[in-house]
Amino acid sequence: MNNTIDKELSEFDFRNSSVEEIEKFFSEKILGHSRPTINISPDGLFRARIITNTEMKDLTTVKSIWYPDFNEIDTKYHRLNRCSDIGKNFFYSSNYLGATIKELNPNNDDLIMIGIFHKKFEDTKIRSQYAGIEALRKNPNRNSELNTYKYANKTDELIEKFISSKFQERIEKQQEYKYKASIAFSNILLKNDGIDCIIYPSVASNLEFENYGIKAKFVDEHLYCDKVHVYRVIKNSTEFELVPIRFGKRVLIDKVTPKNSVIEWEENSDLDRDITIKYCL
Repeated sequence: MNNTIDKELSEFDFRNSSVEEIEKFFSEKILGHSRPTINISPDGLFRARIITNTEMKDLTTVKSIWYPDFNEIDTKYHRLNRCSDIGKNFFYSSNYLGATIKELNPNNDDLIMIGIFHKKFEDTKIRSQYAGIEALRKNPNRNSELNTYKYANKTDELIEKFISSKFQERIEKQQEYKYKASIAFSNILLKNDGIDCIIYPSVASNLEFENYGIKAKFVDEHLYCDKVHVYRVIKNSTEFELVPIRFGKRVLIDKVTPKNSVIEWEENSDLDRDITIKYCL
């Protein structure tokens, strides 16, 4: 049985199959598969975007650092991503700024905007599942309940190994089709109304930190952004250096629709700009 599943997973034509076909294939093959579920309560999730050619008039509210609303974006900019199909609104974030920057991978001299997201209420929990159990529990930066997790059977272990490989694969431009497997599996996990987040290792940080992919609806209802910054990127062959350019002196929180919260920007002083943040590539 184990060899059969391993063989079928390795031989399936992911490149030429649609996300829907892959999802159906997974659903049939992993019927009865069990996974660990956890309630998390992270505070201080980072998002970043490149704003090099963006005008300040388009950065007046935290909507500018919210998840992209593809209903308002030209379809030519719609792309497959790690957990989300073309045109699907989804919130990608990390609990570590360095991982966020590495995932973004800006070019030298780019301007980037960073937002820090928090829970509206302290006792809010996000029901989550993992994709990449082995990498996450080996991570020295987290004290994880996964350390004692045991697979129900060998089949579950093989399925998780395969799923993890898809979430940890480095995807080059023009190879976006490789995201289809992780998208299909994300769809299966997130079809459950009780699951709002997928936790998976950050490939860009060499699995050292983790990413949080959260349903757009949960973000709209339960999170807010109260700190925003703009940095200029100095990038060379060994590191990113972030030079502070401006920051949100105040964010006027809109309690009804948090993404409409207004940003009052202020320029960083010359002294501020000498205090940079560095991350190794």
